[in-house]
Amino acid sequence: MWSAHDLIVAPATVPGGGARAIVRIAGDGLDRLLATLFTPERSGFAAADTRPRVVSARLAAAGLGREWGEIEVAILHWPGPAGPTGGPLAEVQLPASPPLVEAVVAEACRRGARLARGGEFTLRGFLAGRLDLVQAEAVLAVVDAQSPAELAVALDRMAGGAGKALGRVRDDLLDLLADIEATIDFADETAPDTVPTPLAHGPVGERLRVARAALAAELSRLGTRAAAAHDLPRVVFMGRPNIGKSSLFNVLVGRDAALVADEQGTTRDWIECRLEPPGGAGPACVLVDVAGVDGAGGGGKPLAARTAPGVAMEPAARDAEPATPAAIDAAAADIARREIARADLVVVCRDAADASAVPLPICIATDTRRIDVVTRCDRDAGAAIKADEQATSAVTGRGIDELRDAIRAAVAALPPRGSPATLRLAAGLEAAAAALAAAAAILEHGQADEPLLAAHVRQALDALDEVTGRSMGADLLDRIFARHCIGK
Repeated sequence: MWSAHDLIVAPATVPGGGARAIVRIAGDGLDRLLATLFTPERSGFAAADTRPRVVSARLAAAGLGREWGEIEVAILHWPGPAGPTGGPLAEVQLPASPPLVEAVVAEACRRGARLARGGEFTLRGFLAGRLDLVQAEAVLAVVDAQSPAELAVALDRMAGGAGKALGRVRDDLLDLLADIEATIDFADETAPDTVPTPLAHGPVGERLRVARAALAAELSRLGTRAAAAHDLPRVVFMGRPNIGKSSLFNVLVGRDAALVADEQGTTRDWIECRLEPPGGAGPACVLVDVAGVDGAGGGGKPLAARTAPGVAMEPAARDAEPATPAAIDAAAADIARREIARADLVVVCRDAADASAVPLPICIATDTRRIDVVTRCDRDAGAAIKADEQATSAVTGRGIDELRDAIRAAVAALPPRGSPATLRLAAGLEAAAAALAAAAAILEHGQADEPLLAAHVRQALDALDEVTGRSMGADLLDRIFARHCIGK
């Protein structure tokens, strides 16, 4: 059975290139272990109950120094209990040599420490009240960030913005619940000096409105940040050249976003437009129109000159001869392939006049959702439409609303995007908002059911406590923090 006071050690930086590496050590007995592993210079390590300090030191000559030499290290030392983990903590900065890092960790374990479990340092900070669960999960998001946008979102959460806002809402709801329950408890009292002022629905309604607005604002910010960190679902329109695919795309987005002409190959680049849900209900997505692809799709070498929008040009070949039409087609086909490969949903288009069963030269992954569409049905009223196809016409509007609804339904059915922490936070905020909406509905109907009102406010508090970690069981906390890297 592990304890929050165990002496633990782990590398806090990934192995590989770099100037410095960090080994993190925490727990009871830290001062004794540091004195064994390192020889401090000048003032020595920080004393208990003093401010943290950076200590210049060397590998102890009687220990690791015999094998590695008296290598200089810098130790950021928190003596406790005011440190990030609520107890003694040291971060040892040393040359980024994986064998050296392994030797320091092994020597610490040989002298009484144990290797930290994944997320154990962050868990200690959470248990000590140094950070809430929203911030703790943001640590994992920082580790897992795959883009600058994802990193920015994670750092923003780690700074505590969401946690502080939710803490204020929680405090307000606790005060409101206390007032409601006081009204219930003293309802039968008759002495004038013991009977509180009757619970007025107006003030309660206003307090509920403020709390609901705060939750709505946090949900909105959460959605905006998630959209910045994780691209919206991509819906790619694909088909052969000159089949009315771009005209269909323009009708769906409500403007002439894609160039349309009665000649093959009008679309060379990819064009994307955001499709918003009606009234803001449901997920948004990005519609993407790519070049039509026929059997002549090319191998995809970069073009020597910029001959089409979005087609790359090699810097060293700016003065080369213009690319041939075949090379342009090949580059456009490669762009289409890349977009189709990253699509969440593919709208496969065929012309009403084309009854060919010849498959398109671009394969769609078996796990990618698709909608099959027949375009330009106004030109061939007798076109055969299969049961799994949707007939459309950009000219008459036939099937446009149905296709738009099918796209929205397919996007809504996609697996949730974003990190588990983001999804759990959103679910908790939505549950709290629903409970407060039910409480507000009681007042709107003029009911004076204080016990039911209190029950809904308590449900909202329980939902907030789940996302901030105030009421989680040990098993669930272990699962959450176990996803962190060792040393975090």
